[in-house]
Amino acid sequence: MNRIHVLDEETISHIAAGEVVERAASVVKELVENAVDADARSIRIEVSADTTGITRIAVTDDGFGMNSDDALLAFRQHATSKISRPEDLDGITTLGFRGEALASIAAVSKVTFTTKERGSSSPEAARLVIHGGEVITRSAVGAPEGTSVIIDGLFYNTPARRKFQKSVATELAHVYDMVERLALSNRNVSFVLMYQGKERFRTFGTGSYPDVIAGVFGTGFTRELTPVSGTYGLVSVDGWITKPGSEMKTTQTRFYLSINSRQVTSRQLQWAIREGYGTLLPKGMYPAAFLDITLDPREVDVNVHPTKKEVRFSRERDVMRSLQDAVYHALHEERVFSGSAEEKIMTLPAEIVGESVPVYSPVRVRNLPAAPFKQTEKQLRRTESDAPAETTSFVPEVLGQIGDTYIIAKNETGDLIVVDQHAAHERIMYDQLVARSASADSGQELIVPIPITLSKKEIAVLPDLLDVLARAGYVLEPFGKDVWMVRSVPVVSSTLGDPEVIHAIISEALDGVGNTDEVLDRVLKTAACRAVVKGNTPLNPEEMQRLLRQLMATKSPYTCPHGRPTTIVLSKSRLAGMFLRT
Repeated sequence: MNRIHVLDEETISHIAAGEVVERAASVVKELVENAVDADARSIRIEVSADTTGITRIAVTDDGFGMNSDDALLAFRQHATSKISRPEDLDGITTLGFRGEALASIAAVSKVTFTTKERGSSSPEAARLVIHGGEVITRSAVGAPEGTSVIIDGLFYNTPARRKFQKSVATELAHVYDMVERLALSNRNVSFVLMYQGKERFRTFGTGSYPDVIAGVFGTGFTRELTPVSGTYGLVSVDGWITKPGSEMKTTQTRFYLSINSRQVTSRQLQWAIREGYGTLLPKGMYPAAFLDITLDPREVDVNVHPTKKEVRFSRERDVMRSLQDAVYHALHEERVFSGSAEEKIMTLPAEIVGESVPVYSPVRVRNLPAAPFKQTEKQLRRTESDAPAETTSFVPEVLGQIGDTYIIAKNETGDLIVVDQHAAHERIMYDQLVARSASADSGQELIVPIPITLSKKEIAVLPDLLDVLARAGYVLEPFGKDVWMVRSVPVVSSTLGDPEVIHAIISEALDGVGNTDEVLDRVLKTAACRAVVKGNTPLNPEEMQRLLRQLMATKSPYTCPHGRPTTIVLSKSRLAGMFLRT
């Protein structure tokens, strides 16, 4: 027998489905993109689930629709209305074009497809029922113009794929995220998202970026943004980005980018945006960016991956430079510091700090912060209470501090020690949080619970996080629409109940949902980072010595929880070599 043989159509369709249909959110993406390509002005997405997972997805639009023959042909592999020859690939303006989506979805689900061509003189629509890629029934029914696709039993015939799906909360969070991204990049289309029969999300197709952003994140969030608009080099840019001085994130979850109205993920574009901020962006922090980038379709290759999420630029460096310039000019052409940021500039009473000096606080004036040294003293006292009274390790002798960030010391052999004070304190705090998470007293109840408004995506995934958060010391309870109350926080610091911290913790935990230990670790690392001494904080000699004493009592004093070094040693021999004293 020949070793080489041609795969049968069923196997081919399952392979294609594995590339295109990763999860329920993939189905939503492909069906909504088809609706947008069909000139839909209104798209309705309905999702249902039970304890086993998402059980039903329905997408209905008022687009062009199609006749009965085209409806049947649309479920053939590589059947498409959007290209007809190789040259068409060089200038694609539609979201879909590969002709794989419907065939791939039908191969691993039960599909009911109803469509009526816009302007048709016939009162009837075409309906197909397809199970596992096989047409079960074909009939004529009464239906409005447009298309309705109902997906039941996703992965019912591929149990291996089904078992790799995450919890309902996680899969639903991915659906929310996908619909939000599609709505932001198609602002002239009205979107409605329903879950279990209840409306969870709506936009009105006004074409306004602020309107859609407000629909996703709330009206208050739009006040933290500044517009980006104009043509720079190869690209035209339209959208909004975070104003300097407003809330930033430690993760890249709020980049909503599209190329020619196609929502994409691109590390290169994210890098260009951050470079545009320059020194206006704190190290390790990320802004929000809602940007639609328009350029000649011939300059961008969208035929890189079956999901069409990745793109490649023919002149990548020029595109990056153009986007960087657009962001830079948006931030420097006008005074972009937000009103909310200006409200946070205050003067502490002279009796607190000895003299009136302007202080930037991450909280409102009514929550007056402690004076800088008093704050440091409190942070060190928290970790000292859990640290061993004595340590057998030698504690380096403090010599001074550089840049209010690095502690200079020497060890018992006279080598020079440079310690990153934030990384060091983060290691101390993390070890103590880990120890407390294994006990029953990890949390402290707040006298006044803190309300926090969560996004739809955060609310969807939060139920899966509650037990892990409780182990870390956090207790959260629902309190009205989109609002939860923080009733308990880790013992180490009541400031860990600040809404910004909670958002950061949920964001960090999202990717680990389902793996309890990984989620707990992410939560503890984020909490540790937020509750400790920061860089650019002056310390007196006694405080620096206390910090080094606590660091030496840890099991892993040489790295922070994220793997960054806490300490650099410059030996006497290395110093001698640097000064050519060999």
